[in-house]
Amino acid sequence: MSLELRHVRYFIAVAEELNFGRAAARLHMAQPPLSAQIQALEKELGVRLFDRTGRGTTLTREGEVFLLEARQITDQVSRARRAVNQTAAGDLGRLRVAGVPYAFLEELPMVVPRFRRENPNIVLDLRESGTQESIDSLLAGTLDIAFVRAGDPVEGLEILPMRTGRFEAIVPVGHRLVGVGPIDIADLAFEPFVVTSRDISPYYYDQSLSALANAGVTPRTVIEATSIQAQIGYVACGMGVSLVPTSGMSRRSKYVEWIALSQPIISTEVAVAWAVGPIPRVMERFLDIVREEVEVEVDHGAPVVPLVQDPPKRRVVTAT
Repeated sequence: MSLELRHVRYFIAVAEELNFGRAAARLHMAQPPLSAQIQALEKELGVRLFDRTGRGTTLTREGEVFLLEARQITDQVSRARRAVNQTAAGDLGRLRVAGVPYAFLEELPMVVPRFRRENPNIVLDLRESGTQESIDSLLAGTLDIAFVRAGDPVEGLEILPMRTGRFEAIVPVGHRLVGVGPIDIADLAFEPFVVTSRDISPYYYDQSLSALANAGVTPRTVIEATSIQAQIGYVACGMGVSLVPTSGMSRRSKYVEWIALSQPIISTEVAVAWAVGPIPRVMERFLDIVREEVEVEVDHGAPVVPLVQDPPKRRVVTAT
């Protein structure tokens, strides 16, 4: 016989009642099968758990020790059951969330404090991560939710755009275009061009170079930076010009001038992404707060000529 949880429960009932008849009634079973199960348990353990005499039933020393362990076993099973039920209800567990740096300045502070306050038993694992790294982690199942720069569709991800903005040109202080007012992208022709590496942000890389190509502009050289901050830094050092989302204005440098485009380019600056398919209740709670706390904000420019269509409030991403 292999030791099963029911044998432990049978033993506890007899040990607490010290009477096989009362224990059987408590367990809603007949006495003979209960006696047989206890005998089988004693055989499995190789010890006597009870002394049975005409005066009644008592625990042996081995039985007293086993009762302590048996209660711990059933208590642990009860705790495990409660933990599983709480997790299923979204009241217990861990949520893994990542965000691009800009999301830590705007969207995440609007969502995370409320989520933690309303879900104190949920461990929130929050970290900074680039868009491509977050996408890879979501698809691999090592991340639950990510605040990313939305771009081309990725099979297997669902996207909720949160904030849209626009690009502006940035040039070094003293550049020939400073002070001329809104410019055409074509005015950047033959300039060295700085862009955030595609490995870091495929969306901004592709949208920037597509904007140049649509305007018939071929950059003399393309310098790749590892972040928007570095991208602005290259321009500050006079290494070239760039197109940067207006969210980058928080990283202003006195060595860089921002110039509006005569035909603004709309971009999705932040979107929330997660894997397609059924999601745990804890994720639903987080996403409910996102939908309530963060409205989709659009930086309107006139006239607006987006390179991509204005994003729907919610869409399923289905193709690379």
